[in-house]
Amino acid sequence: MLDNEEKLLEVIKNYFSLKKIHIVVTNKSDVAWKELEKNLPDCLVIDIIMPNNEGYNFIKNLKKSKDFQHIPFILLTAKGLTEDRILGYKLGCSAYISKPFDPEELEFIIKNIVLKNNLFLESMVENYILIKEIKFNLIKKYSDSIKSKLQFSLTSQEHYVLNQILLGDHTNNIALNLKVSKRNIEKYISRLLDKTQTKDIQDLKSLYWYTKRNSHRANDGNRTRE
Repeated sequence: MLDNEEKLLEVIKNYFSLKKIHIVVTNKSDVAWKELEKNLPDCLVIDIIMPNNEGYNFIKNLKKSKDFQHIPFILLTAKGLTEDRILGYKLGCSAYISKPFDPEELEFIIKNIVLKNNLFLESMVENYILIKEIKFNLIKKYSDSIKSKLQFSLTSQEHYVLNQILLGDHTNNIALNLKVSKRNIEKYISRLLDKTQTKDIQDLKSLYWYTKRNSHRANDGNRTRE
């Protein structure tokens, strides 16, 4: 808790001590920041109206910090005007309390904020784990499908047709190079689709580039282990 009223800090510290709730109080922003770096709190209580804008500057630094910007904070101030409350919420405060106040009110506001924050974090972790599991299962399923599609052998003509397709060549040019009819090239393509269990040329290309990319990754991984 950061506040410039030492008597208030003493009252709050005594009250929370009786409730067996750990709280650190100070009237200096630099001391508060050092405490932040030593022990990450569940919640902060900050008096925004302090000499030299200490409270306001503390909040600005808090929001800029990647390490501390996620910490919920309560604004505690003697000002109770609507514009001051709006400013507080613009700064990102979770709650706004005007002095004078009952320490018990502050206690339950803190407890509610911490509870909601913990529930949110738990939900984020659960969703992350779920997404990872879904992604893993999809990749595994797709990889198994790819493996089954790669269990085939190609004739020399089919190899040539496949290479030309991957290079973007047209069936007419492929037919001229092989000195066969366009109809024969279409038969080769049909066989390629059957053997690779792909539905069209675009699907066939996707299969090829997928396997090639993963082959490179596997080789890179082997070189790294060596």
